[in-house]
Amino acid sequence: MATVETNAAPIPEAKSFAPERPKMGVVFWTSVSWILLVIAAAVLADLLPLRDPDALGIRTGEIQRFESPGVNAWFGGDGQGRDLFAQIVHGARPAMVLSAAVTLIGGSLGVLIGVVAGYVRGRTDAVIMGIAEIMFAFPAIVLLFAVGAIWGITMAILIPVMAVLAVPSYARIVRGVTIAVAERDFVDAARAMGASQSRVVIKELLPLVALPAIAFGFLGFGLVIATEGALAFLGLGLEQRTWGSLIAGGQGLIREAPHLALIPATAMFLTIMAFNYVGDGVRELIDPRPIVVGRKRRADGPRPTTASASDALLSIRDLRTSFPTPGGVVTAVDGVSLDVRTGRTLGVVGESGSGKTMLLRSITGAFPVVGVQREGRVVVDGTDLLSASPASRSAMLGNEIGVISQNPLSALNPVRTVGSQLVEVMRVHRAISKAAARARAIELLEQVGIPRPGRRVDMYPHQLSGGMQQRVTIAIALANEPRLLLADEPTTALDVTIQDQILRLLASLGDEYNMAVVLVTHDLSVVRGWADDVAVMYGGQIVESGPTSAVFGDPQHRYTQALLESTPRLDLPIHSRLAAIEGQPPSLVAPPAGCRFADRCAGADERCRSEVPVLERLGSVEFRCWHPGQGEAR
Repeated sequence: MATVETNAAPIPEAKSFAPERPKMGVVFWTSVSWILLVIAAAVLADLLPLRDPDALGIRTGEIQRFESPGVNAWFGGDGQGRDLFAQIVHGARPAMVLSAAVTLIGGSLGVLIGVVAGYVRGRTDAVIMGIAEIMFAFPAIVLLFAVGAIWGITMAILIPVMAVLAVPSYARIVRGVTIAVAERDFVDAARAMGASQSRVVIKELLPLVALPAIAFGFLGFGLVIATEGALAFLGLGLEQRTWGSLIAGGQGLIREAPHLALIPATAMFLTIMAFNYVGDGVRELIDPRPIVVGRKRRADGPRPTTASASDALLSIRDLRTSFPTPGGVVTAVDGVSLDVRTGRTLGVVGESGSGKTMLLRSITGAFPVVGVQREGRVVVDGTDLLSASPASRSAMLGNEIGVISQNPLSALNPVRTVGSQLVEVMRVHRAISKAAARARAIELLEQVGIPRPGRRVDMYPHQLSGGMQQRVTIAIALANEPRLLLADEPTTALDVTIQDQILRLLASLGDEYNMAVVLVTHDLSVVRGWADDVAVMYGGQIVESGPTSAVFGDPQHRYTQALLESTPRLDLPIHSRLAAIEGQPPSLVAPPAGCRFADRCAGADERCRSEVPVLERLGSVEFRCWHPGQGEAR
């Protein structure tokens, strides 16, 4: 039996909130302030009331040799008594000029090349990206060393060389965005109206693809500063005074006068980090699909691990669901028991045909076939849905229970606007006027991150993107503020970026409404990152369950081990073959007599094939396996 536990908490009064752009914190604004300060110092260095950075203190008597930082000289002095603070301020100018020039030139060329590759595609794309891959493979530092050895390192040489090296990074990012945007309807409409290729690129594509390029430009700015510093440290610095040259000059005196290297190194480090933080913030600010900001749900978070099943919002006991087919009676859910408590997310995983979706349908009673028989108990907030009256079940569904379907196109009526479908859900279960329901519908669309909800509410499903369609289904599920949310593979048909947004949205809404969530998915990484607990299904049964970190960290059932071993891993060598689970899932018409995984399990013996494994418990994990815990922890 899978038990999902947390402290019981009262359902807070629902409140409306619109998706806002992420609020930039103290670190972001501190980074912006630091960048503005450095730029101002670079521009106004000659006008500021500073000492001459080349004035020898040993002659003027103002600064002593290797003077430590203090009131007289804020950052101290070097071996000739020159003011280190003045040198750092003046050294900011070459760094800013170099970084700005490389970012503007390299970024502009990269954006143009990336748009052409992503829009034209075909052989042009293959040639451009082939050249980019070659440039990525060639070490940039080797090229810079060669250029320095032949022509020397000057600003006029370093800018074009580093700009060319930066082009592939921008081109790759922009190409990916262009491929996605070029297939959108508005681009096809522009071409259908007779717009030239250049106009389509300039008017339709560039404004969109420039956004990620701008965000990456901040990161590239900091990278150029770091590269110049590394070159100077290796003796290939610019002729002008730079932070890198100051670090290189002070590294030989790190014991006698550590401030000579540490202070300019700190200035460089803070500037690079500031550009990185601002780049991350800009990327969030310009995201065309703002979402409600919510924390990521981690399975290993500090949550209680003991509680009684009687406190569960959803309690399932010995649930069996069967229906007739031409080949015999299929028992799609066979003896499932689990508990899900308020505020927890349970991930249900397994191969196709293992019974995951049928488990959710068994809770709601919505089946695509007739003649379905259910046995057992499905208790939601004290009401057994299997024995309750039709009126009680109707009151629970759509009101206490919200459902997100796998395919939003099939869940939404194509001949009705999304607003009318949202209004209907509310008016069926609540005494609410049509005007108030429409206002609430717009509020819900805002809440799930759909821009311009006042306009989108009157659109038909086909007028929305796949991600927006899925957000609409989430809004419908949340319309009556349910306590239990059933999500049947809500991210299957979406790209990885939209998947992450939908999962973050579900996590934040789960916290906002204090819901219990059952998340069905094929993706074990989704469960690892977003579910508090996991139930592994195979052949209509739950074969292992418990806290996600415990199950994935030390899987007991051989099937769980096989699923984890067949999951792609970033720590494996490139082109490594994934482990495959041999054989086919068992027939649910005539299931095996013993363990249902026995025929596909390399460690199965005669007992596994003849005796049904009993439910065992190890710590917080429950499993059904005669030979547990012999797999690799993941």
